[in-house]
Amino acid sequence: MSVTDRPADPGAPRVAIVTLGCGRNEVDSDQLAGLFHREGATVTDDPASADVVLVNTCTFIAPAKQESIDTVLEACQLKEGGTARAVLVVGCMAQRYPDELAAAIPEADAIVGFDGYGRLPAIVSDALEGRLTERVVGVGPAHPGSRPAASGAPVTERVGGAGLSLPVLVAPPPEQPAVTTAQDDLDRMPPSGPRFPVRAHDGRPWAYLKIASGCDRVCTFCAIPSFRGRFRSRPLDEVLAEAAWLAGNGARELVLVSENTTSWGKDLDGGRASQPTLLRELAQVDGIERIRLMYLQPAELTRELMAAIAGHPKVASYFDLSLQHVSAPVIARMARSGDHERFGDLIRQLRSLDPDAVFRSNFILGFPGETEDDVALLEGFLAEHRLDWVGLFPFSREDGTPSAELPDQVPTEVAEERVRRVGELQEQLADEAARRFIGRRLEVTVEGRIEDGGVTATVGRSYREAPETDGEVQLVTAAGADAPRTDVGDGHVGWRPADLPVGRTVTATVTGAIGVDLVAEVDVATAGGVIAGARR
Repeated sequence: MSVTDRPADPGAPRVAIVTLGCGRNEVDSDQLAGLFHREGATVTDDPASADVVLVNTCTFIAPAKQESIDTVLEACQLKEGGTARAVLVVGCMAQRYPDELAAAIPEADAIVGFDGYGRLPAIVSDALEGRLTERVVGVGPAHPGSRPAASGAPVTERVGGAGLSLPVLVAPPPEQPAVTTAQDDLDRMPPSGPRFPVRAHDGRPWAYLKIASGCDRVCTFCAIPSFRGRFRSRPLDEVLAEAAWLAGNGARELVLVSENTTSWGKDLDGGRASQPTLLRELAQVDGIERIRLMYLQPAELTRELMAAIAGHPKVASYFDLSLQHVSAPVIARMARSGDHERFGDLIRQLRSLDPDAVFRSNFILGFPGETEDDVALLEGFLAEHRLDWVGLFPFSREDGTPSAELPDQVPTEVAEERVRRVGELQEQLADEAARRFIGRRLEVTVEGRIEDGGVTATVGRSYREAPETDGEVQLVTAAGADAPRTDVGDGHVGWRPADLPVGRTVTATVTGAIGVDLVAEVDVATAGGVIAGARR
């Protein structure tokens, strides 16, 4: 962890932050870690040795809620079997279901919403000293304008042994102006100058960079706008200030995240037309070698942004398209736009800009009204367009969303069977996509060494692999006569893991694939840097 403020106070608490969910939550946890460090606390990765455990929860779909509840309960057990003296719940679930969590998990010392983030060090101090007078802290109303009130009877669900009942949530009507919360304040540049101290970074060669918060879309399956609020872009100067800080602390790749990345700039001077400028400015930050954009809405993807992603040498030609489905009737019930033909045309257009472009998307199976013909259409789409990375999820009936009340709900077992069936097809397609990289030269950034079944491997990522979601590249060199030899799979007998430091970017030639992962031989002559002609 690297921050620029005061060192840890020996008498201050040890704080562990357990993060669940998406990259936006990861950034929130980094900000909270920086905040605690600034106040003199020690932030540790080991909850079992911490005085205080914060669980940064996710509430996107039912399995995420279940995982959040289970993790909070496990953290609470550390108060009996570990050193923990307090457990606090933060994140999306704390914001969305504060009273329900407080009632269902009395072992948790506090439930802290987004408005309480800036005061968390003081809240933790109060919890440790027994001064907390309220267990639910900092939970303000949803951002005005996030979603119109849902009609019909409330919908509830129960998840977990905690017996948590999750009722419908309703946001204020959309005509009210947007507001700012304490969570947004953590994103602001400090008055002292263009430094960004309120964040932690552990020195790994990549970092999430949050460029916006909230979402103005009204997809019928998603409740995120009701608690994350309206879309708010971070100004360019503040994004650049944080990017420079991250680069100075070891980050070589910036992964741009938000609830809807293609909306960035629409609420700033210059509008969304300034998105290519954002990428160009980030590419000029000293130390940054690669920029990757996540969460792209197809309906908002402009020609200018597509060209900037496909054409700039430091921007990964990686398109994380939020498709969700390809059947027009299903997409219409999701309150989205598009169909298999429009999405296919988009992919063809992107490949015309860069034949080596990589594609990721997620799809929901079992959405209300989905038929076998709709599933067959998706299978045909995947077989034709051959996306590199695909996530498949059964529909989750989320309270407070219109889709929870739609007719023709698909039985859970049917949805899960469709996920299994489409997943088998996509696994085969993904393996074939990986093998199409054999023979290519890639720029690969070393992430470290891993041990698996007694075999050591040096692993990294190229433009093809996003962190934490996709595969990896095993970096090898040919073993000399006296060097230890390792079988790294796929016939690579007589190779050894490349001896390279974390953060080094090297040129390597792909010689094989193990499932979706690549094996690549490092060009020893260029191990100190990249060479011309390798794919970024």
